[in-house]
Amino acid sequence: MKKVTVFATSLLIVGGLTFSACSSKEKHQTAEDLQNAQDKVEQKTENAAADVKEGVNNAASDIKESVKETKEDIAKERKEMAEKLENQRLKAKHELDMIDAKIKNATAEEKAKMKIRRKNIQDDLDNVNDDIRDVKNNVKSDWKQFKRDLNLKIDKMQANLEN
Repeated sequence: MKKVTVFATSLLIVGGLTFSACSSKEKHQTAEDLQNAQDKVEQKTENAAADVKEGVNNAASDIKESVKETKEDIAKERKEMAEKLENQRLKAKHELDMIDAKIKNATAEEKAKMKIRRKNIQDDLDNVNDDIRDVKNNVKSDWKQFKRDLNLKIDKMQANLEN
């Protein structure tokens, strides 16, 4: 029996050492895996932070470029609008000169009609002069609305000149 007890004890000691050695290896492997996972998480976090920073920088750059392009577009539109208004102003002045020449030789009835037409054209001309001043003074109102209103005025004035 002593042999069986010694054998069982030996078996228990060898088994215990074997199992404890495996546990130690498993613990060591688990610790390594955990460290690798932490390293991967840190690297992914650093990469994500760099990507976010790059994205923010790109977005800021895109916004700056868009603002610059918008300013350039508005300046171009203002110039075109000023040219359009100046063209209308010249047409109106020419029409007024023609009416003034016709009034000299017209009958009283024709003069009355021409004076009404002259007043309408002069009012349009005054409005165009105001609009030219607004465009040149860099109007701070909503540019799109200002442009729509101005185009409507020009269309109305053109219709008056054609009548």
